[in-house]
Parts: sequence; C-alpha cells; structure tokens
Amino acid sequence: MKVAIIGSGRIGSNIGIHAARAGHDVTFSYSRDPRKLEDLAASVPSARAASPADAARSADVIAFSVPWTAVDDALAQAGSLEGKVVIDTTNQFGARGLETLPDDATAIQTNARRMPGARLAKAFNTLTSDYQRNVAEGRVSGPVAMFYATEDEHAAEVTAELISTLRFVPVRIGRWREVRLIEAPRRDGAAYGEAYRPEDAERIASAAAGDMEAAAQLATQLKLA
Repeated sequence: MKVAIIGSGRIGSNIGIHAARAGHDVTFSYSRDPRKLEDLAASVPSARAASPADAARSADVIAFSVPWTAVDDALAQAGSLEGKVVIDTTNQFGARGLETLPDDATAIQTNARRMPGARLAKAFNTLTSDYQRNVAEGRVSGPVAMFYATEDEHAAEVTAELISTLRFVPVRIGRWREVRLIEAPRRDGAAYGEAYRPEDAERIASAAAGDMEAAAQLATQLKLA
C-alpha cells in the first residue's frame, strides 16, 4: 500500500517505519523540523518525505497523527481528504489537558466534521508510542489486540491490514456508537490506555454491540496487568 503519515511524531513515525519495513510505500509529512522528515525517510526502505498535500494525494491510506491543537493546521496543509482512507490516531488533549468537545461529540466525530468525505477509522490511539513500538519489534510476549472503530467497510479492511503490520491483532470494536470505549481519558470502564489479549478484546467488542455497560465492565476486568 501507499501509506502517508501526516504527523511524524512518535506514533506516526512508528507506524511509518514499520509499514516501510514490511514493504509498503511510505511518505512522511508534517513536522516542525523538515530535517527530521528527511532523516526518517532515509532510515527505512521505500520511504520519502513530502508536504502533507503531496503525501495525501496518492496515498491508499493516511495515518493522521498530529497533536489535537495542530489538527486544523495539518488539514489545511493536506487539503481535501475526500474519498481517502484516514486512520485517526489523535486524542483530544489540548494545552490544558483533556478538552470538552461541542455537543458531547467524540473526538472521531469531531474530526469527521473537519474531514468531509474521508473514509475514517480510529486506531493507534489507545496505547503509548513506546508500547506500540515494543509490540511491533517483538519485545512484548504473547499476542496483543489493537482496537479500531469505523463506519466504513473498506476503511475497516485497510485499517486491519496496517494494524497487523505492527504485529497487533486487529479487533473492531464497532462504529461511532462504540468508539467512546477506546477514546481518552483513561478510566474505569474504558479500553483507552489498556492492553488486552485478542480473545478478551473480542469479548469486549462483542458485548459492546449489544450492551455498552457490559462491555465497560469487561474492559475493566480483562485488561492486562
């Protein structure tokens, strides 16, 4: 796949590095330090650095991984993402901590309004960059699930493929109704900030389809120590 990384910080660069190592065509973009982008591109095969607009233009999938306060600027530089598969890794942390979003919307619903026409998914946001890197590089014993949510079936397929590239087992938790379980902040009754074995993650996802309270209870009970 052609993978564009918009936001080449810890989460975005980790996705890009391991996607490139797996043979995908990766473009890094959007950094305050252009030299960092060039260094990233030079560090792995099949990678280059470009502007967000150039990176997005030919991409099969875009990993959107910028700080919450930079979302509008990154999107302005990227241009229209209509029809593009976009995996949103962001969490709604502003300069003063967790932000309250208008109309009690989730972070992904808020960003969907900012990306009209994008084929959006939410993933790579629940676990720290260090933990994601350790799983991708084989330093965590046993299989680990990564939750994702989307309302688009093609985006689901692409997101699952990219998650597998980083050695996680993809588990779809549902659509936007269920996405609150994997969004910030870390708290009892949510999967955000927690790791799970695939079979336990599947139990949580299955419960969420019918009973969010039951899913919340399982999210607390089944998390890895």
